[in-house]
Amino acid sequence: MKRGALLLTTIAGVAVFLVVLFFYLPASWFASALPAQVNCRELGGSIWHGECLGLAVQGTPLGDATWDLVPARALGGRLAGVFELRGAAVNARGDLDLGFSGVGELRNLNAQLVIDPALSRQLPPQQRGSVSARLERLELTDGPGLRTIKGTVELRDFRQIGPQPMDLGSYQVTFDGAPQPGDAMVGKLRDLGGPFAVDGTVTLNPPNAYLVQGFITGRSANAGNVVREITLGAAPDATGRSAFSFEGTY
Repeated sequence: MKRGALLLTTIAGVAVFLVVLFFYLPASWFASALPAQVNCRELGGSIWHGECLGLAVQGTPLGDATWDLVPARALGGRLAGVFELRGAAVNARGDLDLGFSGVGELRNLNAQLVIDPALSRQLPPQQRGSVSARLERLELTDGPGLRTIKGTVELRDFRQIGPQPMDLGSYQVTFDGAPQPGDAMVGKLRDLGGPFAVDGTVTLNPPNAYLVQGFITGRSANAGNVVREITLGAAPDATGRSAFSFEGTY
């Protein structure tokens, strides 16, 4: 074989090898690139179509994660595709379109979280319930942080256990995704039944502050006593509603 033909054959072989390597990069090769707070018991498949078995974040086990990404989008600096997480406490599935820095969007996100400290030490020890989210769009910024939320989050069958068990009700927060002054994200808060009638808002202010405020009414004598504790005995308005407000960081 002539030297020129041999050179072309070698170049073609290397090119084919690099293309195959690009599309089938083993996910396990990138285990050391994971953030310090993220751990996988086992990484399988490729970086584009893979799985993380035994995913844990900050020591909290979440379950098994899988992903199906579009390799061609990576050439433009984007990670785009579908992800899924299945665990005892958390289940989630959605579409992602993120830059390598983590800035971008999650779309069509459906997630469920069980509030039970037996499944995670990060959850309140005396409270039980479940959280579900159906989010059309969740925009992420550097930090990471939140920039836009469009969708609904529900807290169902919230209750307190222990020496003084209590039904705390079910609630829904709906974010319309509309821009607000100061990049705040404001959601409409309402109850879905239970001992308390609630009408208010949940405001998320960058980078990690929240404000919950509105009006609350007890639907029973015991619930009315709780309302007076929450509102520090403030007198209700003419309709029987009591104003409440609390804030913090997340």
